[in-house]
Amino acid sequence: MSLSQGATVFCIQRLSDKGWDCIADNLNLLEARAKATLWSQEHAAAFRVVSLDQSDMQFLCRDGVILVDLSEPADLAAALEGQPSVLMEDISWKILAEAN
Repeated sequence: MSLSQGATVFCIQRLSDKGWDCIADNLNLLEARAKATLWSQEHAAAFRVVSLDQSDMQFLCRDGVILVDLSEPADLAAALEGQPSVLMEDISWKILAEAN
C-alpha cells in the first residue's frame, strides 16, 4: 500500500502473548522506527515495524534496544536484485525468544 505520493507506509506492532498486534499505522519509515524505539523503552516491550501489507519487517527492538534494522540492506547488491537475505518472521521470533 502507498500514500498518495507513492511512498511506502508502515505500521508498528507490539508483541503480546497472542502474537503481534498493530498499534499504529500509516507512518513513514523514519517516524515508525523512532516511535517503536521510544515505545519499546517506555513500555519494556518488543515492537517491530512492518510494511502496511505486513509483507516485510524493517525494524525490531526490545526494551529500547535495536535488535534488527533491515531498513538499510546489509547486502545492497542482493537487495537491488530483490533477493531477501533473511527470513524476517524466523529471525524476529528467534531473537525475541533468546532475549527472554
